[in-house]
Amino acid sequence: MNKVLVTGANGFVGEHLVKELAENGLAVTAVGGHTGAKITSPFIDHFVTLDLKDPEAAATVDFTNIDSVIHLAGLAAVGPSFDDPMLYINTNIGIEVNLFEAALAQKCFPKFLIISSGSLYDTGAELPITETTPVLPSSPYAISKLGQEQMARYYQNRGFECIIARPFNHCGPGQGAGFIVPDLAQQLIAVERNQAGKVMVGNLDALRDYTDVRDIARAYRLLLESGKSGETYNICSGTARSGHDILAGLQAASGLTVNVEQDPAKMRPADNPVIYGDHSKLTNDTGWQPTITFEQTMTDVIADWRSR
Repeated sequence: MNKVLVTGANGFVGEHLVKELAENGLAVTAVGGHTGAKITSPFIDHFVTLDLKDPEAAATVDFTNIDSVIHLAGLAAVGPSFDDPMLYINTNIGIEVNLFEAALAQKCFPKFLIISSGSLYDTGAELPITETTPVLPSSPYAISKLGQEQMARYYQNRGFECIIARPFNHCGPGQGAGFIVPDLAQQLIAVERNQAGKVMVGNLDALRDYTDVRDIARAYRLLLESGKSGETYNICSGTARSGHDILAGLQAASGLTVNVEQDPAKMRPADNPVIYGDHSKLTNDTGWQPTITFEQTMTDVIADWRSR
């Protein structure tokens, strides 16, 4: 395996992923959407801007000599999916179908790593969550990811090798607004710069499993190298942290103490109280372990927002 196609390469995870791949000797062909910045990264051999929701545009992706595909492209924020469910269903499933059909039309059969989500599990089940935990999606976003998994299994029957990754919450430098860590960090920096007087929050009681995006990117690379076709893998830290923990970590990293007020607009229609996973299967098959500490992630996130 030496040439990897990364979709969604100009997104949050994509920029870390292409660096991880290139630094480990892989040639990266990147596809990014029009909403993200065009990458001029030294880690990318070739970059194409395409609307992969359009089948005709997806058909122009050249799969010749592509050994593997890491499919990141799509809508990733859970909250907005409640307001426009069909947009998430059509976009996330549709892009994947367009890619597989384009490869089929070219009679090319690269290995696909499909990026699903740890959010589709039944969180009422026993913890920690393993790959055998029943699924019970609690958002249109999670339903779209389950649909992606099912389509991957269909295309596996058409001749493709497919591996499914279920990353839990991830954060780190470069993440845009719309997620708890960057939203809190952005507000803290606004207070630091006297642009705001307090930090507005949603439900900080929910506990989630957070992994640094750089550890996530390394897991994707290792799954291409050592993951088993047809298998599903959790990518997680195995530790649950609350929104209060996140806020405290960011405040410690920034040296700030701020006033906090709850904003009803930030509350989700469905918010499971405790989620954390088990990455034993991933570790057993690839040797992966999370290596970046929570404190380091918070420090790097604050530094990132200060630089913006």
